[in-house]
Amino acid sequence: MGACHDHRVEAHEPIVGPHQIAFEAFGVRLMVSTSDPEALDMVLATLPPGWRECPAEDARPQFALLRELAGTYTLTRDGSALHQGLELDLCAGLLDGQLRGEVSTRAQDWVFVHAGVVAHEGRIALLPGKSFAGKTTLTAALVRLGATYYSDEFGVLDGKGLVHPYAKGLSLRDNGRMQPSDTPVERLGGTAGTEPLPVGLVALTHYRRDGSWQPKRLSPGEGALALLPHTMPVRTRPAASMRAVTSALGRGALVLQSPRGEAEELAPLLLDELARRP
Repeated sequence: MGACHDHRVEAHEPIVGPHQIAFEAFGVRLMVSTSDPEALDMVLATLPPGWRECPAEDARPQFALLRELAGTYTLTRDGSALHQGLELDLCAGLLDGQLRGEVSTRAQDWVFVHAGVVAHEGRIALLPGKSFAGKTTLTAALVRLGATYYSDEFGVLDGKGLVHPYAKGLSLRDNGRMQPSDTPVERLGGTAGTEPLPVGLVALTHYRRDGSWQPKRLSPGEGALALLPHTMPVRTRPAASMRAVTSALGRGALVLQSPRGEAEELAPLLLDELARRP
């Protein structure tokens, strides 16, 4: 038993290497190092939109994606292991979640809202929701109908309440895969937005198999309170979160709340509502 235990520890001993990237996104500086070029290439493909390199000494925390002797990978944060013994794609996916969490909660000049986001007729449709609520499916359905893609993950609000793009690939499952893969919006026949726009519509909805879109219109105050739990820094910066949400809804945004059925049925109704906004 003792010999087997020692062998398992050795197999998970990470192989340290020189490959690294320090980057800044939305004012947050982070660093990732890897033990091989293949892992670094995978990291670069999943960095937040708009990232740029920065000095390594300014980047905190520092993450590492390190190959183990067994060929699997360890994910560390400031030298402490978060996960061990994982395949590279799964380990990189967990790292992606860590990086998104750091950026979305620590950005000081922005408030991130967990939402799908598209634009139509110069206005933003914000689709807030928890994971597995169907945000990406609805976002993709809107893009297929001609809406401009902003994000299937975050609506990024500035101090004036305008929404900026976070246009990573859409996390869609295809070819029967269990794990989603990032799908470029161009593959759906769509384009990504580049300019900040005001919110015209907020659809507080989630998929239900027997769901029917029968929306209740919320007041701006009710809408702000309903949207606030979906803001990423609500616990650390509640006042800033409320200001950003209030500003976003204060431009005449329509806030609707209802369960929904299939995304393809709701998408044209939302675009019609958005087109009617002043």
